Amino acid sequence: MSNRIINLLDLPDEILLIIFNKLGSFYVLYSLLNSTQRLDLIARSIHYSKSINFSTELSDGQVSTIDSDKLHRFCVEILPQTHDHIQIITLETTSIERILLAAQFPNLNTLVLVGFSPEILSSYFTEKSPIIHLLKEQIKFITLKIRNEMFNDISYTYICERVLSVCEKCTYLDIKQSEMVRFSRFSIDDYSQNICYSSYLHTLIIRVRTFDDCLFLLDGRLKSLSSLTVRVSFIERLSIITDSREQLFHLKEFSLECPRFSTAYDCRIVRLLHRMINLNKLTLSFYIIRLKVIDGIDLNEKILCHMLDLDKFLFHICTIMPTYQTNNFLSTNDIQNTFINWKYSQVGCSIDRFSNGITYCHIYSIPFQMTNFMYLTNSIRNDYFQFVINLTLYDTRPFEYDFFQWMSKAIPLLRYLTLSNFLPQVKKLENQSCIPYNRLVRIRFTRAHIDYIYQFLCHTKAYVPQLSILKIQYDKLVTITNNFTNVTTQINCSQLKQLLFDEIIVYPEHFHDYFPCLTK
Repeated sequence: MSNRIINLLDLPDEILLIIFNKLGSFYVLYSLLNSTQRLDLIARSIHYSKSINFSTELSDGQVSTIDSDKLHRFCVEILPQTHDHIQIITLETTSIERILLAAQFPNLNTLVLVGFSPEILSSYFTEKSPIIHLLKEQIKFITLKIRNEMFNDISYTYICERVLSVCEKCTYLDIKQSEMVRFSRFSIDDYSQNICYSSYLHTLIIRVRTFDDCLFLLDGRLKSLSSLTVRVSFIERLSIITDSREQLFHLKEFSLECPRFSTAYDCRIVRLLHRMINLNKLTLSFYIIRLKVIDGIDLNEKILCHMLDLDKFLFHICTIMPTYQTNNFLSTNDIQNTFINWKYSQVGCSIDRFSNGITYCHIYSIPFQMTNFMYLTNSIRNDYFQFVINLTLYDTRPFEYDFFQWMSKAIPLLRYLTLSNFLPQVKKLENQSCIPYNRLVRIRFTRAHIDYIYQFLCHTKAYVPQLSILKIQYDKLVTITNNFTNVTTQINCSQLKQLLFDEIIVYPEHFHDYFPCLTK
């Protein structure tokens, strides 16, 4: 062991820092503090003691607890020696109270809370909480990474209200959710409208149920709000409130995303954007049913001409139209020409006319900044989608092997895939090289031909080391696995932790031998 230490100490500081940066502050402090003088000095530097992460998030969305011996040493020895430097702490359920009470943290201003149930989380945001003084007087930045299956819309809204009520000096609130399962959303409907007031909050990142909920957050209850990022589940044409025309002078950044089709672009979305005359940054992502395509001219005339201070505009807008409205002549060149003299970024576009009489037209800023992309087709093959983690594939033309080769490279962070395509593959090559999907966690085959199921479950065609959730029709799973005996699909199936079917299934006797990791 002494020889190993000598070899490590022979390395220059520049190399040691590269190694220690890979470890992270938790393991640097645990391993090096109070060791040799040189390593102890590195561990105590502000770089490693400023931010400490006490949680480990697993690929399936679960959170691993801290080893009790490590936690004890941190609370008894490490935190009392480094508490003055600490500004950011990331915590999970079992350690929050013990860690925050282990020492005084005079410079702590940021909390990241991971994997809490609504009951445990709400218990800390009360006047009787043992950490109430810290929350009231010091914490300015809060990120909640909640587990979707534990929350519903009511508990989600309640937690938002409690955080803003208790954390009087909070200026930043981000409530994150996994893409694994259904989302919980903020909804004023479930509460009195007299909630979520704050004089300090300037940045809010949140999911809401309806467009009305978004309008409530912009009605003046958040007096200092300058940046709002909101994902809306439904943008409906009808409203339970009267849309205000009062201008939002303080708002400098606004991001609006809606994953569902909406017909309310002109009557509601555009009207809201007209109130944001001082925006510096605007991000839009939605899917609009409309008779006329949304293009560069439409964006300029309807929205951008009202925002004279706008410096950055990121967007992905899909217009869904009856094909007859496009006269079958509208081309990607026609769309690109509406962005001549466009000052914000390069623009990509695609047009697909499907046999059901519907045309989809995608326009998006390049480089593509969104994390979600719905209805990607064979037509979109020239761009790089480096931040996309949630993807829906849809087409009435087959997805061939070369498409999946492209997808693996063009969407490297892909974690959640939904595939909808009835048509079989035409080019069924036996000697295909295996395609890696290194981060893919969940696949949903909705109305998908069995060829695509085999494309991902056959271990010689797809390398999916993190795949843990599969939604599929049971009869297709039986077929593709040859009644759970096919060795070519067994490797990828053996790592699955969750199978989702549309019907209740009585599993055969040998079923769990083929899927040994399934949660029983």
